Amino acid sequence: MYKKYFNNSIIYKYLLIISFCVFSFNTFSQTDDNKNEVTVVAAYEPTISDAFKINFNPNIRDSVFEQPTFNYSIQTTKISTSFQIDPIKPAKIVGEPITKLYKNLIKFGFGTYTTPYLELFANSVRSKTYALGVHVKHLSSSGSITDYANSNFSNNAIEIYGRNYFKKATLDGEVFFHRDVVHYYGFKTADFPNYNDDAIRQRYALIGFNTAYTSNYLDTNMVNHQFSLGFYNLSDYYSSHENNVKLGANLDKSLKIFDFTDKQTLGFKANLDYYNNAGDLLASNNSTLISFKPYISTQFGEYMFSVGFDASIATTTGIATKLHFYPNIEASLAVIPKILKIYGGLTGGLKKNSFKSISDENPFINTTSPLGFSNKQFEIYGGVNTSLTKAIDFNASISNTSTDGMPLFVNDTMNLAHNMFTVVYDKVNLLKISAAMLFKYDEKMNIALAANLYRYSTDKEAEAWHKPGFDASLTIRYNISNKIVCRAEVYTFTKMYAKTFANGVMKSEEISGMADINLGLEYRYSKILSGFINMNNLGAMRYQNWYNYPNQRFSFMAGVTYAF
Repeated sequence: MYKKYFNNSIIYKYLLIISFCVFSFNTFSQTDDNKNEVTVVAAYEPTISDAFKINFNPNIRDSVFEQPTFNYSIQTTKISTSFQIDPIKPAKIVGEPITKLYKNLIKFGFGTYTTPYLELFANSVRSKTYALGVHVKHLSSSGSITDYANSNFSNNAIEIYGRNYFKKATLDGEVFFHRDVVHYYGFKTADFPNYNDDAIRQRYALIGFNTAYTSNYLDTNMVNHQFSLGFYNLSDYYSSHENNVKLGANLDKSLKIFDFTDKQTLGFKANLDYYNNAGDLLASNNSTLISFKPYISTQFGEYMFSVGFDASIATTTGIATKLHFYPNIEASLAVIPKILKIYGGLTGGLKKNSFKSISDENPFINTTSPLGFSNKQFEIYGGVNTSLTKAIDFNASISNTSTDGMPLFVNDTMNLAHNMFTVVYDKVNLLKISAAMLFKYDEKMNIALAANLYRYSTDKEAEAWHKPGFDASLTIRYNISNKIVCRAEVYTFTKMYAKTFANGVMKSEEISGMADINLGLEYRYSKILSGFINMNNLGAMRYQNWYNYPNQRFSFMAGVTYAF
């Protein structure tokens, strides 16, 4: 077998050699003998077969995992350290310190027409539990007005007031005493050369107190309340007396009655005024005014509404009791929140014309003047309030009022000199247009301007006596470096009319309008000491607020203010 394999292998080898030789011979023979050329018409383009990526990664699977173990140790070493403390300067408080308050302030001065002036304020300093103060004032003049009777006057006041703070309420109270003296100087001495000063003297003495208890709840679910009590006694030189007791109660609570707003405020106000009048020349009588004023108010976005009514009962000795009803409706719209608001309403009310109220308005009244009630049947009003800038506030309003029993002052013809006034009552319609502007620039300058236009329509009387058709006031205050304070005031009103008689025939006497200009200057020497100068009626106009009662012409006063 071995021999056979060997022979076949030899044979194959020789056959292979012979074939190679024959192929080589023919090739060379074609090239050399026949001279044939082989032309390559294309470049050689080697190609590589596409490769196929193995689509799996090698992964060594070991089912046994041995977690290595380590042995280590920490050798602790204590290192000693030392430090030095450096002091830190205390922080300074940035801001205004608490202003020092002085307990007492006294002002005194002296002016032309022999006019002494004294005023004292004494108050407790800061306290979380109470506040207490005293006010004393005296102003008098013994100067004369050319051609007219004795015009001396004096104003005196003593007031003690206080407030006590509780956890949920505040108690306020005051006790007061006023004593004012005037003279009925409204006639010329040439007409009555033998007049007596005591015969034209009038003295008003007022003593009384007021107190109020007011809640200050923070919880809106509580019933807010205020209860007040007041009393005064007014007497004059002719033994006329008036006693007044006033009671008041205000209640309100936030509720959810309707769903169209988040909440509503339901409130109730009640007042009782009792008057007792008596005197040697005045017939005794008692009168009472009781009023009930329920209301409901709500806020709906930029809208505010308040709806209620006033039920008032007036009683007077010898006069039948009568019940009056008045609407109390008010609405406002904040066109631009905190900048522009328009408002309007419809209201009315009953008012007692007391001895005190008419003598406060006109101190030259006759002690026997009739006292009655004024029935404001309705008042329709509307207006706009705007803050043009942070420094300017402006308000304008218009109202139309109908009052049955408006008091008007006329000279009392029962007196020979006609130097006293009495009161006549008439039904009066009043159209009033008002505008006011306040400009405040930091603490340096304040400007206040106010103007009122009146149109009266009387029922029985020829004119609305002693009522001007227009009045206006302008006040400018300028502070120069908190050292010098300048003040200027201008007050003006147009003509008005007085009811007079000549030979038994009534006529309307015109009282000319006027413009009163006042200047003031204060120099602050220190925080506790300053001096002031006041100049009044710079135009030296002899104008009249009441018929045949001219005021003093130019007057000058200088004084000192001291705090301690």
